[in-house]
Amino acid sequence: MSGSIVGRPPLQAILWDIDGTLLDSEPWHQRATIAVCRLHGHALSDTDYAATLGVAFPELYARLHAARPMALTFREWADAITDLYLERIAEVEARAGALALVDAFAERGLLQACVSNSGRRVVEANLRHMGSPHFLFGLSRDDVGKGKPDPEPYLTAAARLGVPPAACAVIEDSPTGARAARAAGMLTIAWPQHADLLFEAADHVVEDPAALDWDSLCGLAERMAAD
Repeated sequence: MSGSIVGRPPLQAILWDIDGTLLDSEPWHQRATIAVCRLHGHALSDTDYAATLGVAFPELYARLHAARPMALTFREWADAITDLYLERIAEVEARAGALALVDAFAERGLLQACVSNSGRRVVEANLRHMGSPHFLFGLSRDDVGKGKPDPEPYLTAAARLGVPPAACAVIEDSPTGARAARAAGMLTIAWPQHADLLFEAADHVVEDPAALDWDSLCGLAERMAAD
């Protein structure tokens, strides 16, 4: 195990990003976003969209609107994209191994919640679609003043759980989310889908988070010795 756990308390909670981490939903968000943008005069390409991975919707809208003003307000634009995504949500699959890991964490007694940069409607629909009983709540971009990469979403989630930030681990697929988690003082685990992403803020960059030494992270050895 790396030295990143030195000085950290045993983990009590896991905070999950959703899109791209728990769910392989990014391709569906991409199709919906590109379709709506093209309807309103922005020829957004797949490459253009890929460059926005982790960018919050308000910022993406602001960039597009500055380049070429749209007749839609931000809320109308975001709602149109959400409507298209929700039409196809039944086809969105969980990321391989993600929900099995959620179950394994629950067996360890870890608290779990979801922290997303997506809007409330998307978060609620994603939670229903996953159907896991182990998430205590889902925090959306609409629930905070500042979204990722600001630490507010993760700090808010830790406060709701009643867990110190240092006792939380975050699993993220984007550098933006990892920066938010690190700024919140949490153990930051990057589980990217794209090999070219750089994670300067992550404690661990993994191909499979299940391969980490969770016994050490959760302080199991220390508890067994104490018993």
